[in-house]
Amino acid sequence: MSAVLAIDTASPAFALAFDEGPGREPRVVESADDFTHASLLAAVEEHLRGASLAAVVAVCGPGSYSGLRAGIATAQGLALAQGCDLAGISTLEAVAAACEGDTDAPLLTAVHPAGRGELAVQDFRGLAHDGPMRIVAPDDLRGATLAGEGAGALGGREVLPRDRAVAALARFRAGALEPVAELTAIYLRDPNITAPRRPFGSAGAQDRLPAR
Repeated sequence: MSAVLAIDTASPAFALAFDEGPGREPRVVESADDFTHASLLAAVEEHLRGASLAAVVAVCGPGSYSGLRAGIATAQGLALAQGCDLAGISTLEAVAAACEGDTDAPLLTAVHPAGRGELAVQDFRGLAHDGPMRIVAPDDLRGATLAGEGAGALGGREVLPRDRAVAALARFRAGALEPVAELTAIYLRDPNITAPRRPFGSAGAQDRLPAR
């Protein structure tokens, strides 16, 4: 089977995992925090080294608003350019997949930072989700078996972007991710965009434009 690339940009640092086929360990590249779209593209180009892809898999959120947009745009552009399959996985499913077989707890709560001191969470039984994604305060997760970014500080298992990217590859190889024509970012909150203080119109800023 041809190579598969996974892209995870749900966190301030991105991760790429490149799987060249069964029996070979994926190659993983990680960035420093606060990456740019240009640095992501440069890393993809260096990592692929002209390889032909069978598929591109992107982690689609929840996560960083601008980061997810950059990762999804890159994944879709690569799939279009190479004529290969495109697939997506949620951040929280990738967390659960990264922990498969590592816990005896019947219920795993996958977590990811959601800003404002809160966490995006979803419960999993094995690799099947057990309820919807939601946003909660860390104190509401006492007693739960936690995994994900930020879970280490709460007594759970820390799962980093590289772990999620490798897990995304494994899910695709297992046939668990269906190819799609287009990816959609998963956001649990609206973007932090505020309306102008005064409307632009007959009673607003337009009235202050100079006469012509």
